[in-house]
Amino acid sequence: MDYTTVKTACIIGAGVAGLASARILKEIGIECSVFERNNELGGVWTDGYLDYGVQVPKELYEFPDYPLPADTPSFTPGPVFQEYLEEFARHFGIFDDIQFETEVLKVEQAGNGTGWTVTTRKADHTTTRKFDLVIVAVGLYSNVPYLPALEGTADFQGELLHISDLKSADLLKGKKVAVVGFGKSATDAALAASKHADSSHMVVRRLHWPVPRKLAGVLPFKWGLLNRLTVTVIPLYKSPTALEKAVHSIGKPLVWLFWRVVELLLSVQCRLWSRFGTRASLVPTEPVEVGAFNEATMVPRPGFYEAVRNGEIDLQLGNIDRLSNGGLHLSDGRQLDVDTIVFGTGWRSDYSFLSDELQQKIGFGDDGIYLYRQILHPAAPGLAFIGYASTVSNVLAYHMQALWLAGLITGKHKLPDDDIQLVEIANLKRWKRSWMPFSHARAARLIVHLQHYLDELCEDLKINPLRKKGIWAPLAEVFAPYQPSDYRNITIADLEPPIAKPSP
Repeated sequence: MDYTTVKTACIIGAGVAGLASARILKEIGIECSVFERNNELGGVWTDGYLDYGVQVPKELYEFPDYPLPADTPSFTPGPVFQEYLEEFARHFGIFDDIQFETEVLKVEQAGNGTGWTVTTRKADHTTTRKFDLVIVAVGLYSNVPYLPALEGTADFQGELLHISDLKSADLLKGKKVAVVGFGKSATDAALAASKHADSSHMVVRRLHWPVPRKLAGVLPFKWGLLNRLTVTVIPLYKSPTALEKAVHSIGKPLVWLFWRVVELLLSVQCRLWSRFGTRASLVPTEPVEVGAFNEATMVPRPGFYEAVRNGEIDLQLGNIDRLSNGGLHLSDGRQLDVDTIVFGTGWRSDYSFLSDELQQKIGFGDDGIYLYRQILHPAAPGLAFIGYASTVSNVLAYHMQALWLAGLITGKHKLPDDDIQLVEIANLKRWKRSWMPFSHARAARLIVHLQHYLDELCEDLKINPLRKKGIWAPLAEVFAPYQPSDYRNITIADLEPPIAKPSP
């Protein structure tokens, strides 16, 4: 497909990824139609659970060239971030392009082999239109809550809630609560229950390493996690540099020692070890450098581990066997007397608007969709996925994905042949499946490999991936954290195609 012929684009979803796509494509002259099934924009930020919010500092979760207001609190509360997205849409004139309360029913390749037909429904009215480009921007966490099927559910006399149902502390007051899961939302719910409920239990099948807001209580975690020094010692990227190969071969013992020291520091800071057998050890069994790539990796709220240590949260390690009218039963015979169960077990993405045949052609699997540059698949030219990437700074990742896609349209760069893309996709799949923990969205997971990914996007766009400036730039490239502001001066002008040299 020649992307330089694109004139119209359908964008499915008005969350962060959809807004980033619409803003950048509009700036290069593409006519955009954004379809949003809700009555307001923001995606997951429109209606979160009790006390939800961003789990990283505000400077890591903002658009590069549209920073959050200076007075925004760090670890931005969800409602504040949703307001920021509305201001972003107003500033860049996106509101008029959004059709709210409009569900996308079907996306199909056009009969003539070019473009796509999109069928939508608003109220009782169904419409079908043709577009040159379709951008799927529904994100990783769609509107389908994941609830495990448990024996005895019909016998349980209390309330069963998904985390998305937990809107108010009133649902916890006077209750005996068990929270299932160990991700960010589950730890938030357990901490809330410890403050408002009569009792707060937490059932955890698998432990994960925490990322404290401040390492050793002093250093913001971005300084220890998001610099090129750390990126060099994490598990090798699919296409490592010569330096990274050397570090992981000649320096392999030092790499191993580095991560064992990290485990020791996290264990001491969060006091993960058992306290003389009075509670379960919270030290995960998998190495921290691998565990950091779990889907449930999170930055817990201050006070969570203290509440576990003090017994305010009764954390139980094990699998759920069944429910009964007496509560929740674990597989080792333990029973929890509870009347409310909150499942912090995540979501499933909804791609039902793509036919089974198309999903099979693209390669939907148990662990997600493997795509070229996390965006395209040669089997479906003109169908792009923006927002299908799990990183420490999703706003930055989605912004750069939209710039990369816009660069294809302006002619700043071109796709390699289909065969080369397929080889790259196969290598990506092989690399992730060889070491990265399984989840239904493993294909999307990058986490701190975000830096490698951003470097690839910049190199494709013929933009210098080394973004640090000033006299101290060489040192900053190694030790200073990367964040959205480092990409602030990449503009639409950078997407102009190279000027062809005249023939001699």
